[in-house]
Amino acid sequence: MIRTIVFWLHLTVAVAAGLVILMLAATGAVLSLEETVTGLAERRHFVAAPEGAQRLRPEGVALAAGLVATSLSYSSDPRAAVRVHEGQDLHALVDPYTGQVLGRGPGGLERFFEGVHNWHRWFNVSGSSVRRARAVTGAVNVAFLFLLLTGPILWFPRPVTRRSLARALLLRPRAKGAARDLNWHQTVGIWSVLPLAVIAATGVATSYPALGDRVYPVVGSAVPAAAWPAGSESAEPESEGVGTEGEEGAARAPDPDLRAALATAEAWAPEWKTLILHMPRPTDAEVRVEVHGGRAGQPQRAGLLTLDTATGSVRAWESFADDTPARRAQQFLRYAHTGEYWGLPGQLLAGLFSLAAALMVWTGLSLAVRRLRRFVGLRRAPPTSGTA
Repeated sequence: MIRTIVFWLHLTVAVAAGLVILMLAATGAVLSLEETVTGLAERRHFVAAPEGAQRLRPEGVALAAGLVATSLSYSSDPRAAVRVHEGQDLHALVDPYTGQVLGRGPGGLERFFEGVHNWHRWFNVSGSSVRRARAVTGAVNVAFLFLLLTGPILWFPRPVTRRSLARALLLRPRAKGAARDLNWHQTVGIWSVLPLAVIAATGVATSYPALGDRVYPVVGSAVPAAAWPAGSESAEPESEGVGTEGEEGAARAPDPDLRAALATAEAWAPEWKTLILHMPRPTDAEVRVEVHGGRAGQPQRAGLLTLDTATGSVRAWESFADDTPARRAQQFLRYAHTGEYWGLPGQLLAGLFSLAAALMVWTGLSLAVRRLRRFVGLRRAPPTSGTA
């Protein structure tokens, strides 16, 4: 009786939310490849460093880009171009040795992934509709979580025998039709249920800020917060030489030594992968450099280095370990949802399980359509007359 009730609840929720879950799974699988694909695409802009040549000063790179530069992104690979940003959208790829502009963006590939992002988060709507669309994707994540919790009740065989377990845990490549769909739905579901439950639960937490505010303090205490790089500690800000802003306007700070700031950041974390230099204004007495020792979604291997504009000396270092537990939890849940928190392996596994979710939805809806066809066929079949 309980199994029957669970079945109909499972089927009803799956039919109601299935197409949206399929969209989220498909776009999630595509997004899991974004950083890898865009990184490979930028390899065509790699340059050969002239023997004995030094990189141009950051000011020269920014000037060569022809943009009002707000930040410069450096890669630890000496062949990589410097990405010069103007705000959030425009950027140019500049040869760090000659100043030649190698490309401008956003390009077609970046626009494609931006569109996929928008579909995954809020159905690619804009304006006031974003909030409502985001609430819908959150509700669908709740529905998917319900399906993952009720699924094992239906997927595991009764009674449990060695043969029945083998039929539930192994794919049967020779099966066809409904038998194939049921086998794939059950087997993929059993092997994927735990990772997909993590993806769905973290998606719910990020979709509903009110829920996240309750969850973050609890999760934050469990998230490891080791200092990165190893042995680093937050530096105390220096009070001397900081420009102040009065009623007549801000005093001009000394001319920045951005090359010294970059050198300090490189020495601070020798295993750095990416440095993002935020261009200071003329009145700024500080310059900030984001230091990343991993991929984009690994906040536990990143930090913000604040340096003196004139000398390049360290004023402060803020890393993941310095964040509040709630902030650490927020970042952890965000990047656990995509698998990025665990680097490339986690990201690829998240993409693989997203494909598994898409397959589960497809086979589940196929089974539902087959059941509906049988039901309609039985209703239309003429009643058989009894014989006297």
